[in-house]
Amino acid sequence: MPDIKHILKKYWNYDDFRPLQEEIIRSVLGGRDTLALLPTGGGKSVCFQVPGMATEGLTVVISPLIALMSDQVEQLVRRGINAVAVNSSMSAKEIDIVLDNAVYGDLKFLYVSPERLKTEVFLARLPKMNVGLLAVDEAHCISEWGHDFRPAYREIADIRPLIPEVPLIALTATATAEVVKDITERLEMKSPEIFRKSFERKNLIYVVQEEVNKLNRILRVAKNPGGSGIVYVNTRKDTIHYAEYLRSHGISALPYHGGMDNDERARTQAMWVEDKVRVITATNAFGMGIDKPNVRFVVHPMLPNSIEAYFQEAGRAGRDGERAYAVVLTDEQDRESLRRRMEEQMPDLKMVRRVYRAVTNYFGLATGSPLTDPQPFDVQGFAQRYKFKIVETIHALKILSNFEYLTLTDAVFSPSRLKFVVSPKEIYSFEIGHPTFEKLIQLLMRSYEGLFDQPISIDEFEIARRIKIPVEEVREKLRHLQKLRMVAYREQTDLPFLSIPNGSLHPDSLIFPGDYIKKRNKRLRSKMEAMIHYAVNDVVCRSIQLTAYFGDRATKDCGYCDVCLYRKRRILWNSHPTEAREAIISTLRSGSIRLEELREIKPDKIPETMEALRWMSDNEEVIIDGNNLVKLNAKLFKEKN
Repeated sequence: MPDIKHILKKYWNYDDFRPLQEEIIRSVLGGRDTLALLPTGGGKSVCFQVPGMATEGLTVVISPLIALMSDQVEQLVRRGINAVAVNSSMSAKEIDIVLDNAVYGDLKFLYVSPERLKTEVFLARLPKMNVGLLAVDEAHCISEWGHDFRPAYREIADIRPLIPEVPLIALTATATAEVVKDITERLEMKSPEIFRKSFERKNLIYVVQEEVNKLNRILRVAKNPGGSGIVYVNTRKDTIHYAEYLRSHGISALPYHGGMDNDERARTQAMWVEDKVRVITATNAFGMGIDKPNVRFVVHPMLPNSIEAYFQEAGRAGRDGERAYAVVLTDEQDRESLRRRMEEQMPDLKMVRRVYRAVTNYFGLATGSPLTDPQPFDVQGFAQRYKFKIVETIHALKILSNFEYLTLTDAVFSPSRLKFVVSPKEIYSFEIGHPTFEKLIQLLMRSYEGLFDQPISIDEFEIARRIKIPVEEVREKLRHLQKLRMVAYREQTDLPFLSIPNGSLHPDSLIFPGDYIKKRNKRLRSKMEAMIHYAVNDVVCRSIQLTAYFGDRATKDCGYCDVCLYRKRRILWNSHPTEAREAIISTLRSGSIRLEELREIKPDKIPETMEALRWMSDNEEVIIDGNNLVKLNAKLFKEKN
C-alpha cells in the first residue's frame, strides 16, 4: 500500500486526513468500487486525487460543470500535478492534442464531461490510455431523484467494459436513499464499499428567522463574527444592491454574478479568498470548488430552490471546524416568490418546443442542418428577442440539452480564435492591395502556426503591443478581414456555447420518454415544498430536519439552532393543561393537519400555539413528519386516556 499520508503532505501540505478520507482512499487502492457520501466541506476531491497520485497511470474524472473542472485543474496544477480538462469550447484539434497526451504523455488527471464520453474520438482513445482510476464527481446527477439530473450520467457504465479492471469511485455531497440506490445500480458498481459521513455539521449553527427588513438583519450578522461571509441572492441586480448596502455601513463587500467578465470574476474571487474583502454577495454560481476555511457565515435572504442546494451552499461555512452560522431569512411573501419562481423553472412540452424552434431560427438552420461548430450564445439576449421569460428559457434549454437535441455548455471564458479561410497565395495578393493590413497579417503568420488548418487561439493585446496600435484597432481590423471573407474570427467571450451537432429537427419531432417533463416538474415542486417545510418548521431542531432529509437520523438535538435556543430560553411548562395545548389536541383528534394550518387555529394567539406545539413535540405528544404533517401520538394518548 502506497504511503498516502506522505502524498497528502507532499502535495496538499496536510498532516492528516479528515474523517473517513483515509478509509475511502484505502478502499479505492484496494481495487474496490467505492461510493463516498461526504457533506460539502468534507474533502471529496482528496478522496480520488490522492489515490490518483498513488496509482500508476491516469485518473479519468467525470464532472458535470466546466467551472468545477477548471477550478480543480487549476488547484492540481498549482500543486505541481499534471492535469487538464476537456470541454466543448475547445477546438477539435485542441481536444485531439489533450487526448494524445492522455495516451502517450505523463498526464495524471483528465477531466471530462459525461457527454464527452460518448464521442467517437474519446471512445477510440480510452482503451489506449493507461487508466488506473475512474472517478465520478457529483454522482447524484445520475439519478432522476437527484437535484441536477443529467441523462448522460446514466451512460457512464457503458465505458467500463473498455477499462474492465479499473476501479470506480463515485462521490456526492447530497444523496437521499433513493439517489444512493440509483448511483450504485446505474454505475454497475460491483459489491461497492459505501462510506457515509454523517451529514450533521456540529460546528455549523442553522438559523431561520421570519424577517421583513432583511438588509438590516444581514448587516447585524456581518458585524458579529470575524472571518468571511457569503450572501446568496437570486439576481445580478440583488448582488450589487446588497454589496452597496454593506459597504455603505462599513462592511467590505463585493458582488459576484455571471454578468461579470472572466477577469473581474477572477479578481473578485481572489480578493475574497485572500481576505482582502470580507463578504461576497453572489448568485449561486459562486463558491463551487472553493475550499476557504474561515467562512463564518452564509446568509440566504431568499429561499433556495431545494434542500440539496441550500445544504451545499450553507456547507461552505465553517470548513475549519470552528463555529459558523447558516442563516435563512424568510417571510410569507418570500415563500410565495419561491413558488412563482419555481413555476418558471417548469416549462411544459409546448414551451420546450417553442424555444427549440426559436434556437434554430436564431442560427438560421433549416430542418436537418447541423450546427457543428459551437457558437457563443447570449441566452438573455435570445430570450429578450423572442419575448421569453429568461428563467423558463434556461430550463427549456437544459431539458433540450439533457436529451441531446442541442448541446449547451456552462458559461466559461473562451479566448479569441482565428483561421485563414483563403490560401496563402490569396493572402499575399490581399496584402499588396491593402498595405494597412500588412503588419497585422505578417505578425499573425509569424506568431501562430496552423492558421490555415484550424482556428487558433490568439491574444489581441499581445498583437497590439507588438505592432504598436490600440487593441480595439486590432479587433476592428480582424472584424474587417472577416467581412471580406479572408478569415474566420471569433472574439473572446464569457458566454456559454451552443451547438446542434446531430442536425436540427422539426419541433414536433422532439420526443421525451415516459412523460419526462411532467415527472421532472413534479420532482421540482416536491423539492421546493421540502425547502418551504424546513423554513416554517420551527418546532423540530434544524439539524435534525436537514439530516433526516438525507436519511441520516441525528440522535439528539443540536442545542444551538434557533429552535433549540428558543426551547432553552422559554419558561418550562408545568404538566397542567393549557388552553393552546387543549386546542391543538382537539384539532388533531379529527386527523393530521399541516403545520402551517395548525399554527392558524387561533390567529390571534399564534405565539402561544407554537409554544404549546414545541412543548408537545419535546414530550412526544405530537409527531411531525418530513412533510410537516402533525398528528397526535396515538399510543401516548391511548395510554393517558
